[in-house]
Amino acid sequence: MATPNQMPKRPNKLRQQIVSNLIDTRPSSWTKKRIVKDKDGKEQVESVKVTHSELRHSFAQNMSEANVERLAERWL
Repeated sequence: MATPNQMPKRPNKLRQQIVSNLIDTRPSSWTKKRIVKDKDGKEQVESVKVTHSELRHSFAQNMSEANVERLAERWL
């Protein structure tokens, strides 16, 4: 008869889904605008598009990466 320590551990599906939602990212972009003067002294709007990736869910933004890693190690 096998003891519980020898039996393989089955991962909890709900915990797997929570951890995957915590690390899920999406591409994001925003436009940085500033006013500059040209040679004639007229003001022009200079815009630069900034792209990066951010966490998909807002509750994931409240947790640090260290806490997410610790949670994943404990649950998975």
